[in-house]
Amino acid sequence: MADVRGKGKLFRQSFNKPEWFRKNNQNKKIIAKKVQEVVPKLPELETNPTFAEEPDVYLSEVEWEKRYTKHPRFFIGVMGRLAQLGHLQKAKSLLHYMDKTCGATEAVLHNFLVLCVRHDHIDEMFETYQKIVKMHDNIPAATLSILIEGFCKTESWRESLKFFEQLKTYDLIKSKDYCKLLCGALRHGDLQFGQELFNEMINKRARIQDDAMKAILQTFHCDTEDKHFRQTSKEIINKLLFYMREEIIYPSKEVADEFISWFERNQDQDWTAGYTKVTESGKCRQCHTQLENLTISDYEFQQIHNEVMEKVIKSKDVFLNTSPEELKVYRQFIDQSEPYDIVIDGLNAAHIDPYTNKSEQLRQIVVYFAEELRQRVLVIGRRHMLHGSKKDWSPYNMKWIRDIADCFFADNVSKDDPFLLYATLHSGNRAMYVSRDMMRDHRALLTPQTLQSFLKWQRSHQYVPVQIRRNRAPVIQRPLVYDTITQSNKRSWHIPVHDGLLHEQWKLPHLWLCVTESNDTHTVL
Repeated sequence: MADVRGKGKLFRQSFNKPEWFRKNNQNKKIIAKKVQEVVPKLPELETNPTFAEEPDVYLSEVEWEKRYTKHPRFFIGVMGRLAQLGHLQKAKSLLHYMDKTCGATEAVLHNFLVLCVRHDHIDEMFETYQKIVKMHDNIPAATLSILIEGFCKTESWRESLKFFEQLKTYDLIKSKDYCKLLCGALRHGDLQFGQELFNEMINKRARIQDDAMKAILQTFHCDTEDKHFRQTSKEIINKLLFYMREEIIYPSKEVADEFISWFERNQDQDWTAGYTKVTESGKCRQCHTQLENLTISDYEFQQIHNEVMEKVIKSKDVFLNTSPEELKVYRQFIDQSEPYDIVIDGLNAAHIDPYTNKSEQLRQIVVYFAEELRQRVLVIGRRHMLHGSKKDWSPYNMKWIRDIADCFFADNVSKDDPFLLYATLHSGNRAMYVSRDMMRDHRALLTPQTLQSFLKWQRSHQYVPVQIRRNRAPVIQRPLVYDTITQSNKRSWHIPVHDGLLHEQWKLPHLWLCVTESNDTHTVL
């Protein structure tokens, strides 16, 4: 049963969920309970804080015998903890103890290999690799990935190519594997192969991580008398910048520092680079350039609307978390309503402050939009919000919300996102929504072209509640009027920088790298 509530009125639509839907949710609960019962807790030694404080010394068999808890995951857990700590001697003694008793397993050797690679114990890495090869012919994908990282640190880096190709045959290659191999090639002077790998990453839309970006910027510089190399470097860095734009990547401060160094070392052009901030209207405080407007054309909006309806709303996957009957009732409700100005994810907006009553938080958000801004508001919630405990869901607050906004309360097991997207898109290009959710699962269903438009639509249509304040209006992050992507004109580049403060996924960068050309040449790079 779903509750559909409008201002001062209540429409109640009943329907029976099909048997398969009820069984599906019952099975989920049963499986979750069994998993909790079956999966053992990690051995005490792994999480014991005193273990981390002990010095890294080689332990005897007798000492390990005293520590061994007979737990089935004891050796895997302990070796994993030792890998985090970088305790090589203790890890070696554990392997010796296992060789004498039960034999080292594949998982334990993998964790020891991680220790060797991450803490630069190269000789031990080669020895462990030989042990793994003797155990089986087909090395697991996770171990191949670690071997790529380790071998690329050595003069034998080309050996990592066979691991790389093997991962390709498994179709399990990841961006980090590309990045490690790219860093290895550039570190050891194979610029031709590094350039080929870089182009392959661009074509495959693999994510270029910070270490790879730094290696590219340090290698392909313009601080040389070789004009051909300078031109090649400009083309590569130009391609990197446009890749960052297309994939909406915010480089770290370390990478941004490398960009500053690259531009300032350019022998062909005189660049000035520095950090800055941008005004609310989108103007750079350093060079006063107006950044690109964040607008969605009617054509782009129609593309987003059509694809979200087809791949998210009408997808079979949506019925894993709701029923066809409930979705049908909701769509009829929205289709018969006037377009909304604001659509609020009620449950999401009610969990901003853990110390404030949930219904009070939601009421403040709804009051802000419906009464202060005089917007037509729809709140999407769950049925338990109407009948929950007074501690969380005060009837007084919930009645206030229903009096000033339309409400739809879905079944408790339903997901909110499809309902939120449907109402917002159905209400047109001017409608906004309120949520801290970035909808990553739904974004993954879209084609690359529509995804770019959808991300623009998100940034320009999403209000994000940040803070609830007693007897004061809530702090809400407004949709942007300018685009937070790497951008350029004929005389400048502006790069949004991840300053280490973007812990929540909905936060946008406030620090920018401003690069302006000081001479009279009129080329971007």
